[in-house]
Amino acid sequence: MSRFGSFRESLRGRSSLGKRGLPPSVRSFERTVTSWARRPTAGGRVFPNFFIVGAQRAGTTSLFRYLERHPNIIGPVRNKGVHYYDTNYHRDLTWFRSQFPTAASVAAIEHATGAPVAVGEGSPYYLFHPQVPARIAGTLPDARIIVLLRDPVDRAISHYEHEKARGFEPLSLADALAAEPERLAGAEAALRADPTLVHDGHLHHAYAGRSTYTPQLERWFNHFDRSQVLVLGSQDLNERTRDAVDRTVDFLGLPAAPELDYPQYNQRQYDPGDAEIRAALAEQFAASNARVSELTGIRFSPAGEIRP
Repeated sequence: MSRFGSFRESLRGRSSLGKRGLPPSVRSFERTVTSWARRPTAGGRVFPNFFIVGAQRAGTTSLFRYLERHPNIIGPVRNKGVHYYDTNYHRDLTWFRSQFPTAASVAAIEHATGAPVAVGEGSPYYLFHPQVPARIAGTLPDARIIVLLRDPVDRAISHYEHEKARGFEPLSLADALAAEPERLAGAEAALRADPTLVHDGHLHHAYAGRSTYTPQLERWFNHFDRSQVLVLGSQDLNERTRDAVDRTVDFLGLPAAPELDYPQYNQRQYDPGDAEIRAALAEQFAASNARVSELTGIRFSPAGEIRP
């Protein structure tokens, strides 16, 4: 790592401790303690100016990690996803601001590089949560919004496998898809009625719902000018990574990123589902996919074929 790279990492305040091996209760306690320790300095910290909002299981972690390697892009002082506007909305803006770098550290990077700094976070539930677009627009109306869309059939099945592996899903894929309407019944109304509510079914079990992209995109377009929203296809990120990163960096108003390697993050091998389930999902998503194509130019497989 270059001297500037080491300097930049120290400005972020990232810990060198490997926390992934700690029990969840210990990690939660550690997060609480360090968050409270940053509260007194929140007034001297910056708010983010961009958000990667989803979709879940669409490459948001990979894109975020690629962007963080740019000398003028910084994430939160801890994890990529702060989740203030969805599952942490019971907290206050002081808590939210305390998750980000200090204004002095941002100014130091701007001085060292001669270019502006973009500060952002990546919380993939933001795309699907019905209240998040209005919440962000209400506090940070000039923010830039980045959306990644994966083939909806692949995304839904990958999401199911992800929740199953984490212990949140006891049902088979077919049964989980059949149970989804009941699990999500009344969820959006409840989330609108109670700003602090975390709805378990809406958060974990919306496999088809999160892959029906049209209503999600339209909510964001209702609150942000189209010039503030960049929509990328996950296939572009996977197959034309450099171009996708360059588009994103340009969207953030920054100079081009240096040449880098682009490993994929959070990859998981999963059962792609049987042909009958895939075909049924493809039919279910067809109308939404057509509208997504009109809105963004992104096209998905019409028959739910397994992607290589």
